[in-house]
Amino acid sequence: MRNPFWFLRGLPRLATVVSFGLCSLSLIGCGGSSKTSTTDKPSAATAASDVKSLLEKATAALQQRQWKSALETLTEAIKLDPKCSEAYFQRASLLADAGQAQAALIDFTKAIELSPKDAKLRHTRGFFLMTQKQIDHAIADFTAAIEINPKHTQALNNRGLAWLSKNDLAKARADFNQALQIEPKYVESLINRGFVAYQSKQHKQAIADYDQALKLQPENVNALNNRGLAHFELQDYEQAVADFSKAIARERYSAKFYLQRRACYLQLGREEEAQSDTAKIAWIGKLNDLNRHVAQEPKAAGNYVQLAQHLIAGGESKVGLASYETAMQVQPKYGRSYSSRAAFWLSNGEFDKAIADCNRAIQAEPHFEAYSIRGDTYFQQREFDLAIADYRKAKRVDAQVAKAYLFRAKKLAAEGKTDEAKRDRERAADIEREIQTVITVTPRMVIQEEEEPLLGIPE
Repeated sequence: MRNPFWFLRGLPRLATVVSFGLCSLSLIGCGGSSKTSTTDKPSAATAASDVKSLLEKATAALQQRQWKSALETLTEAIKLDPKCSEAYFQRASLLADAGQAQAALIDFTKAIELSPKDAKLRHTRGFFLMTQKQIDHAIADFTAAIEINPKHTQALNNRGLAWLSKNDLAKARADFNQALQIEPKYVESLINRGFVAYQSKQHKQAIADYDQALKLQPENVNALNNRGLAHFELQDYEQAVADFSKAIARERYSAKFYLQRRACYLQLGREEEAQSDTAKIAWIGKLNDLNRHVAQEPKAAGNYVQLAQHLIAGGESKVGLASYETAMQVQPKYGRSYSSRAAFWLSNGEFDKAIADCNRAIQAEPHFEAYSIRGDTYFQQREFDLAIADYRKAKRVDAQVAKAYLFRAKKLAAEGKTDEAKRDRERAADIEREIQTVITVTPRMVIQEEEEPLLGIPE
């Protein structure tokens, strides 16, 4: 069954990941509150079967991301059985994800009216209300869920978060404590209680909670990040660096971890490492910009090529190559997708792949870059005839081209082809003269003391 909280994306996360408190939709009855006469039993059974089929159809549509079809199917189920709380609940989830908050709230409320003793429904609506910043109403729903089921740890945890958003640390701590009494290994409540301690300047107590959370979930990024911040406040910068480094290993595109680690490096006087993190922060910033361009123009291959080049330059070759593949899919005739990837293959010594991509680039869209890269690949393979032919097509004149002529001249001379070798040496010399660096002499500024300064103080 689909996670009933899939629609909730805007949770106010106070330095933690909130447990969503999954509720099984199978526990929500359809038609359970309606009274049917004996004579109506066959038709009621048929209707219940039809509703069940529609719900299964809606679930399948959701799994295939066919939102419109799912919405229509759920609406049909509601028309067939207006007392089916599950159908209202699922439709509320869809509407919430579509940004139709008011319609979603109406459906959540209807589901609760039909199943008033279902603590999980109350908790779900409370969670939704919290995403809408209706904190007091959310607290009321969480409280109702807890009254129905005093051991509802997710409702306790989320009510604690709601109190945190109101800056009521005492009530928040009480809810997290109660959740942990019921479920001592509830990692999210441990992290949240640690956050309360951190906010209360009780940094050692915060670290104790984060330590416990990390014993249970060693990969938990939020616990690592929060513990690193607590270590920083205690001026234990080495431990903070260790925590932020572990967080970076798990979420390498999160600039905040690099920023926090950089602050530690500066405190430790490790300037070079601080500068490296500064560069990484800038790299992530550009990465975010490139990702936005891709999102704005998803059919423009050039955006994916720029993204791929940036990823590879940042050491993310695997992801970069995937971006090249996407570029080729969205615009198969965009030659620079292939020539740019060919440059990557060349730099990694995969010459056959480089030549194959250059050939595809030239076939799709002949351009200087493809000939130039293929020429460099042939040069590396000591195929100087082919290299020079491609350099000519690329109209290249540089030291690499001169070397190609000199190497071919040496080969021709060894074959006894003296005249051809002489011509190649002459061509190499011509190229070297063409690319001579022109030394420009900057005129020396002469200050004449007798002249008035451009800017002076009046006497």
